[in-house]
Amino acid sequence: MNFYPLVVSDIIEETSLAKSFTFEIEEKYQRLFQFQAGQFLSLRLPWEDSYLDRCYSLSSSPDKNRHTITVKRVKDGRASNLLNDSINVGDIIDIAPPSGRFVPTSHHRPLTLFAAGSGITPIISIIKHTLANTELAVTLFYANSNQQQIIFEQPLEELSQRYPERFNCHHHLSNEEGRVNENTINQFIESQLEQDFFICGPTPFMDLTENALQKLGVADQNIALERFISDAEPAANIDVEVANDIASFDALLDGENHTVPYLAGQTLLESMLAHDLKPAYFCQKARCGMCTVIKTAGDVVMRSSEILSDNDKEKGKILLCQSLPLGNDIAVNCDAD
Repeated sequence: MNFYPLVVSDIIEETSLAKSFTFEIEEKYQRLFQFQAGQFLSLRLPWEDSYLDRCYSLSSSPDKNRHTITVKRVKDGRASNLLNDSINVGDIIDIAPPSGRFVPTSHHRPLTLFAAGSGITPIISIIKHTLANTELAVTLFYANSNQQQIIFEQPLEELSQRYPERFNCHHHLSNEEGRVNENTINQFIESQLEQDFFICGPTPFMDLTENALQKLGVADQNIALERFISDAEPAANIDVEVANDIASFDALLDGENHTVPYLAGQTLLESMLAHDLKPAYFCQKARCGMCTVIKTAGDVVMRSSEILSDNDKEKGKILLCQSLPLGNDIAVNCDAD
């Protein structure tokens, strides 16, 4: 993955805990940094004698040709606190081009979006782009602890006024209505199931919402989720042992089947990279989920898998950067959504 030096051109304080950072894209990088609503940027931030790799969703719309991320401060979060405390206009940050699959694809069905806290970041990009470029109805359920922590409160109100017939924004404040539960989701959805659903926020909120939608009968292909691990220190990896006699595994990448020689003790991703195969990946620390693939055969063990929900794992999703093979019959599909 290549990084490019981008200048911070604007900083906006959204709440007491969140700031938006806009980056200037030089003309020579314009094509590389074209993006779709819902995608994210990958940042490499200097930290002590090393660096921190983090992914932050774009909150701007592609229509405006602005590249803005919004970062909420996380307790003990090194990168989020560094950005909120130390980055100024004019600073240069190494950033990789946009990536991510959390984007609308059908453009034929109404959208209902669920966000909690900073999960609004990719969601508002999708809302702005959809309202400006389609005639689709868009509904937002946005959960926060209190009104003071609502990111983009004013922009959301302006969108409601500009598109009163097509945009419905519902704020759920925990200090007034209690925590979101399954009944909350059911009452909000009622019987409006013929839609595409997008979910982003803390893992418990996402799992709760996804499970509620599935119980209502919403098909998996109509539910999109964006997961990022908290910026705070990750949980320690599980120490695992694997067999020594594994020769290779199969990988479908860019429409081509590959038999990949396995490097003993290495992850599937490390073995692929060593043999000049380049699936999507970034942090290699189970934070961003970019290297998520579908395991179509065999068994693996993952050192860390917090970013994957139980539903993800039931569907066969694994992280290449964390997966060690348990046999010679492993096959993965790197092209699957």
